[in-house]
Amino acid sequence: MTYLTEHLMFKVPLTADVYRLAEKLSREQKDPQKARQVYLNSLAVSAVDFYCQCMEVETEAIARESEHLALRSLMDIADLEIEGWGKLECRPVLPGAKVCPVPSEVLENRVGYVVVEINEQTNRATLLGFAKTVPAGELVISQLESLEGLIDCFPESAIEPVYPAVALQQWFDGVFEEGWQAVDAVISPRMNLGFARGGGSSSSTIKRAKVIDLGLLLNGQTVALVINLQPEANSEVGILVQVLPMGEQKYLPTGLKLKVNLESDSAEVEARTADNLIQLEFSQRPSRTFNVQVSLGDAVVTEEFAA
Repeated sequence: MTYLTEHLMFKVPLTADVYRLAEKLSREQKDPQKARQVYLNSLAVSAVDFYCQCMEVETEAIARESEHLALRSLMDIADLEIEGWGKLECRPVLPGAKVCPVPSEVLENRVGYVVVEINEQTNRATLLGFAKTVPAGELVISQLESLEGLIDCFPESAIEPVYPAVALQQWFDGVFEEGWQAVDAVISPRMNLGFARGGGSSSSTIKRAKVIDLGLLLNGQTVALVINLQPEANSEVGILVQVLPMGEQKYLPTGLKLKVNLESDSAEVEARTADNLIQLEFSQRPSRTFNVQVSLGDAVVTEEFAA
């Protein structure tokens, strides 16, 4: 996953479910300082867990959530078990921190350390970087490895053989993965049909397009997959997925299909003769994953997304 930054970071939405879990764990602590520590640790682990989901890396989150009360009370731990690898420590810091202290109890039996900035004002967590070891009991944030170092360390057994999910929340911050271009750079201006969700126009709508090539089945013709995002109530994101012809082509190939697979549902639409657009529209809660398939005959291109 390549972002338009020199040092790869990753922003994660802190959802109501994530906050509820952190509050539940913190209420088990009698000491206010310890409760705050457990609260931040839980948010950091949830953020790294979400990142692993986007990377299709298997974690053992259920075991993490059911840790014994005594263990949390006695130790400052924030570990996430990575299947086939080991315990990855997720250390929280607040905005503006220059260093990240690492408690002595987690200096051993860890495969690595991820520093996570928790910003409760913006409801975002940012994975700042990665370190394999902690040589001096603390991590200097400016000296952390990029998250690319963590990606390189993930064991092959923990990763599904697919591309990482496109992190749509980062699009609202102006960070786009490689291959996703401005719509006007991909689609002819005459085909720009007003891509705002619901057919309206909004300055808050984010639009991005990617070229889809199904090879010989399209006789050299390419089509564009367009994703439109718009914030909605209750922290949901409105998503409009479209497929349009490119170049001098006016119509989509007959029989071209667009399918969206949500976690609990799916929908599909097929291009008919002289269709110049097919689309599907839905809403997603933050952190939910889905995929989009564009197909013609036996040829299928799949894109994975995290809302």
